[in-house]
Amino acid sequence: MSGLIDVFTSLHLPKNIAGDMSLLFLFVGMSLVFGFVFGRWKLINILINVYIALAFIGVLPLGMFGISPYAKAGVFVLILVVLTAIDDRLFDLHISTAGTDFFWRLFVTSIFVTGMIVSVVLSFLPKAIALGYISAAAYGYFASPAALIFWMVVPLLSLLFINNRLK
Repeated sequence: MSGLIDVFTSLHLPKNIAGDMSLLFLFVGMSLVFGFVFGRWKLINILINVYIALAFIGVLPLGMFGISPYAKAGVFVLILVVLTAIDDRLFDLHISTAGTDFFWRLFVTSIFVTGMIVSVVLSFLPKAIALGYISAAAYGYFASPAALIFWMVVPLLSLLFINNRLK
């Protein structure tokens, strides 16, 4: 039994391993739910809405967010939900559902949408609050400056390949 304890202590697992595992399961679960509930067309619209909501947050006065440390993340989610509710009339994108590659496109799109939403929400929360729930490593995967650039650029670049019209 002590050999098993020695193995786990030598792994140097973070203190917030439960929070990291919860984030991982939540990320995978949200990706699957988003993919199956919304479908590719709506996921592309949500991805565009994330960029629009982020732009809105960037131009809102900073004093508006002084109410609560969660205010910026809450306003972002609220704008995202409102835009998603009305976006059928805002966008008319062609997204082919024909072919055998539909499911991998759906899966990749749902991962990028979920990653971008998690990245933006974590970046809006104060770092101390976010680190109370997840480890610094998990925070770095989503909210570090390099991660923010990754989660903003890669989903856009993926649209070039994922949404090509079949020829």
